[in-house]
Amino acid sequence: MGAFQGNLTYKTFFVQGELPEDWKTLYLNSIRKLEFKPLTPDAEAEEVVGWVSIERPLQTDFHLNNVVFNSFINLGFRKDRWTIPSDLLKAHLEEAEGEYKIQNEKKHLSRFEREDLKKRVKKLLKERSIPKMKVIDMSWDIDRKRVRFWSQSGTVCELFEEFFEETFDLTLQPASPYIHGLQFELSEDELESLATVEPSNFMAGVPSIEY
Repeated sequence: MGAFQGNLTYKTFFVQGELPEDWKTLYLNSIRKLEFKPLTPDAEAEEVVGWVSIERPLQTDFHLNNVVFNSFINLGFRKDRWTIPSDLLKAHLEEAEGEYKIQNEKKHLSRFEREDLKKRVKKLLKERSIPKMKVIDMSWDIDRKRVRFWSQSGTVCELFEEFFEETFDLTLQPASPYIHGLQFELSEDELESLATVEPSNFMAGVPSIEY
């Protein structure tokens, strides 16, 4: 979460590109196409991502009044993943292999048989559990062309950038002194100096600096 409660730190992105005139209708349709769809034990996917309501992570019934707030688009970026402990999977797989050998009077299993048994065991364990859910808030300031994303994980941010671009057909540029400087009439020397600036965390627990 983050936008309304929880973690105060977020990552800022600049939006590259221009919005279409009918962006509200187009973007609402795009969000609906990429709404979150739950994982199922039968599917091969181990992880899925999608958009959810920023206030209700189990809701994907999108309308303008729960997506667009004045000049902001607010959404939840939900990522679900199966997390079956390796030791648990190994133990159940060994039991399944033993039973299979007895039933089929075999001393050894082929690679195909092992892979097939593993799929069956994983499906069985998935049916007995629920995926691990993570929802991260996203707030897009349309007027200022800035996106706040409440995560500092490099892997998650990269995944979010790709998903944002797929949804809105616009690219995101992570905020930095150099990117911020491009918005102003700075000299080439000043921009070159900004390009070498590295971010620093002066105090733990302080909200991120907004460029």
